[in-house]
Amino acid sequence: MKITLIGGGKKVVAGCKEGETLLAVLRQNGFPVAADCGGRGICGRCRVRVFGGSFGEGKVVLACETPAEDGIAVESEFGGGGLTEGLSARYPTDKEEGFGVAVDIGTTTVAFSLLQLSTGKTLEKYAELNRQAAFGADVISRIMAAEGGGAALLAETVRSQIEGALVRFRQKYAVGIDKVAVCGNTTMLHLFCGEDVSGIGRYPFTPAFTEYRERAGGEYGLSCGKVQVLPSVSAYVGADVVAGCIAAGLNEREGMLADIGTNGEMLAHAGGKFFCTSTAAGPCFEGANIECGMGGVAGAVDSLRFAEGKLSYTTIGGGAPCGICGAGLVDAVALMLEKGVIDETGAFVRGDKFYIADGVYVSQKDVRNFQLAKSAVCSGIRVLAARAGLALSSLELDIAGGLGFYLDGKSAEKTGLFPKENSLRRAVGNAALAGTEACMLSKAALAEAIELAENTQYIDLSADADFMDEYIGNMNF
Repeated sequence: MKITLIGGGKKVVAGCKEGETLLAVLRQNGFPVAADCGGRGICGRCRVRVFGGSFGEGKVVLACETPAEDGIAVESEFGGGGLTEGLSARYPTDKEEGFGVAVDIGTTTVAFSLLQLSTGKTLEKYAELNRQAAFGADVISRIMAAEGGGAALLAETVRSQIEGALVRFRQKYAVGIDKVAVCGNTTMLHLFCGEDVSGIGRYPFTPAFTEYRERAGGEYGLSCGKVQVLPSVSAYVGADVVAGCIAAGLNEREGMLADIGTNGEMLAHAGGKFFCTSTAAGPCFEGANIECGMGGVAGAVDSLRFAEGKLSYTTIGGGAPCGICGAGLVDAVALMLEKGVIDETGAFVRGDKFYIADGVYVSQKDVRNFQLAKSAVCSGIRVLAARAGLALSSLELDIAGGLGFYLDGKSAEKTGLFPKENSLRRAVGNAALAGTEACMLSKAALAEAIELAENTQYIDLSADADFMDEYIGNMNF
């Protein structure tokens, strides 16, 4: 059979087999579609519009539950971007000739930066949603998809997305791409490199590699001279955190960096030693597993307040609300606490939904997911600080990632996302992309990243009694 796929600025006639789901066909052909649950039919996010056949003139269906029909057309629009703003460069360039692209492969978004290597000048930065979202919202979903036979397709999905950026830059600026530097969490880098991820998904959580790699671009299907894959520390503290610490200068001073996304990754420097850990925050801060949740894209409610007896909100892009992103969720929960909609245990005092706009609300399940995530982040910071010998009251805490960049500090404090003793917080944006740029431009920065990754002690919280006590104690508001 043949069906027409439309989305992401392209139109393709694809072959498929009888009984094959639309989600499977979209995945195989590299079309972006959200499927937070990995295609199990429970998240409701893989909605597409189908034309022709038994679907008529346009019917919205779940791609994971709908078999393909010969001759139909499927429209999948999955737009949006992510954060590219971050810290400025701290290292002088090596003054190489040519152009390079820094890439931060996030679980939710992929960010790109085109730089002139000799000067470090940025020609353009942009980000887009990670097309691997069709296989699930978090790293565990992606690992399960890879183990289920989808490893090659996952690798091809992210490689073709990066290659698309290289083609775009070449055409727009009439430049050749001499090298590409890549960071990401350990799972994302394994999927990019085509390495086995099974060791990351099960105890004792042993990755296939963590070291720095340098390969010819052709090995990864990229039209560039060479590819630099930055080093990771462990299965759940990746090169994105290492690069973020280089950008934030944490290799030269005491403090902590916490990268809050689908996984809470933290690295601390104290007394000349480096310590790190990770907490399973879950994808709620990225809008996944939230009933009306969405990423930081147009139409997402990103802030709320109550003024003059009226609830008001803003959306990304300023248009009508379609859902709520992580920063909006933090504001919503803080407001629900302030107005007595929920009590200190997180239970609704009245009703079971808090409506922000027509069709956009926060449910009891959403509040519970938020409690699990915020407790994991707060408890991880507290325990890592204690293990490193850092006092929370004087701890310089850098918050990396989109959530930290757009977060309202008062809402974060009210909900208990960060330790109440700490107020020395700085939002550093996409520090991972900034650090990757530095490592691509400067051999000195790259050497420091490699040294930091090799000399950081990982603290496993999964069986840590102190963490368990903190986690339970920080669950309430």
